[in-house]
Amino acid sequence: MFKSKIFQYCAIAATAAITSGVIVSTTASLQSQSVKYQDQTKVETQKQLQHPNNFAELPESTNKFAANSPNMPSGKVIKQLNLTLEQLQKLKAVRDRDQKQIRELGQKLRQTNKELQDLLAGNEGSDVIRAKHKQVIELQRELQNKHFERMLAMREVLTPQQRRQLKDIMEKNRDQLREGMKDRMQNRLENRRERLDKLRDRSTL
Repeated sequence: MFKSKIFQYCAIAATAAITSGVIVSTTASLQSQSVKYQDQTKVETQKQLQHPNNFAELPESTNKFAANSPNMPSGKVIKQLNLTLEQLQKLKAVRDRDQKQIRELGQKLRQTNKELQDLLAGNEGSDVIRAKHKQVIELQRELQNKHFERMLAMREVLTPQQRRQLKDIMEKNRDQLREGMKDRMQNRLENRRERLDKLRDRSTL
């Protein structure tokens, strides 16, 4: 149970690192592309939006703009949801609203989790470790709440049909993520068992 907890902390920290990294790397890109994006898509987009079914045919910069934004659908999902330009702009506003807080929370969670790992490897008492573990749990909960509020704001931008479509996509992705994490954890446990078996065999020689 104790070892499984350690693996869970590592997985959580890795997920937070990836999320924060995507946010940081995309911010500069979005800022530098915003002016070009507006100029390039203004005329063509207005023509396209007269025919909603043609939204998937918007200029490449439009799809990149959406796909590179954290917590926004990828290019394939954009085509499936038939988002309008106005919806894309509203989703960007949702992303920008609390981006800094989410990034800072992710960084703080990684740091606190690292401190917990150091405590577990050291000689500190159980009370100190429990207190640090409580901090990790609280930060996880706060970060989850931020993402949940962002999801609710994003939901308000979508039509009922788009919400149902997005739900199906998210469930599919969640199942794939869960299976991937399960497989990675299982591989780690099997590798650990193999190493322990080898050490045990050597000790009996």
